[in-house]
Amino acid sequence: MKQLSFFKKISIEHGGSLTRGKRNTAKPLDSRKLLHLVLKSNGQCSLFKHRKFIEQTILRQAELAGVKVYGLSVQHDHIHHKIAFSSRASYKKFVRCVTSLLSRKFGRGMWKYRPYTKIVHWGRHSEKLSNYIKMNELEVRGEIPHHPRQR
Repeated sequence: MKQLSFFKKISIEHGGSLTRGKRNTAKPLDSRKLLHLVLKSNGQCSLFKHRKFIEQTILRQAELAGVKVYGLSVQHDHIHHKIAFSSRASYKKFVRCVTSLLSRKFGRGMWKYRPYTKIVHWGRHSEKLSNYIKMNELEVRGEIPHHPRQR
């Protein structure tokens, strides 16, 4: 028999394809920890071809919103971020500005899913995310072959 818990299990991830039909659930955010943010496009245009513009836009908006970017990888159809933010408002400002500016440049309706976020703990979890982003970066540049893996 399983022991019952008095505490709710707190989800550390939200968005992406996880929230199909669940738009009213609150996004778990923690300003004391890092955040893995993934923006998935519908694939109509290759984001990698416009990499320089996308990176400049993200870094500029991060500076304006008070968000620190620790890792960034622009793929053909999605963008990985490893960020730290000071408040929920700064996170919202950053995501709204980045997604709207990129939509303005590449066309309306370019985002396939809502932004995927996962809270990342400092230490081993953070290092694992950094390695994951680096591997994605090497794969998109063609320096190593693509290997399917879990997040």
